[in-house]
Amino acid sequence: MIESTNFRQINEIEKEIISKSLSKITPKIMQIFVRSKKKLYISLIESNLKTIYPTIYLIPNESLKRLDLIEFKTKIYSAGLYFGFIKKGNFYISLEGTEFLYKQGILSDLKRLHLTMEGEKSVLYGNNILKKTVIKTSSNLQKGDFLLIFNKLNEILAIAQSNVNNKNLQNLKPNDVIAFNLSDKGIYLREKQ
Repeated sequence: MIESTNFRQINEIEKEIISKSLSKITPKIMQIFVRSKKKLYISLIESNLKTIYPTIYLIPNESLKRLDLIEFKTKIYSAGLYFGFIKKGNFYISLEGTEFLYKQGILSDLKRLHLTMEGEKSVLYGNNILKKTVIKTSSNLQKGDFLLIFNKLNEILAIAQSNVNNKNLQNLKPNDVIAFNLSDKGIYLREKQ
């Protein structure tokens, strides 16, 4: 049972956590919030049933005007685009947040993997990425890199973390894991409703 909810704009400490974590992916990450008309909000839910991490939402200014009209702000759990969550002093970006930033041109320099149809299906089932399912990789792939995972139609399927360096790629067997699936678009079908 949910005991209380706090939905508000992020404070300076939360902004610093988000900025520090995202700057590990790309240094130009925070410029999108400076030039766009969107604000980051946080949803803090206290529950006696389980741990619920603070979630971050990206809200356009037009929606903020509508939020101000709502009388019962304690009933708001989410609004806008789910951007990620904070856990133990680190921010973890969501697939939706990653896709938004990619479309804004902020993550255009991120490393990528392109998958076969078999690989696409496997990733959407929540599996890690195997060598045999990769069509194309970034030439400067390093172990631990944050990756965008694409299908043949150049649609983002998932975000992942590289498990290998590009120079070691040729030595891998077909069923060796190239990258760990962090989040994929199939999660909505696998989650309990």
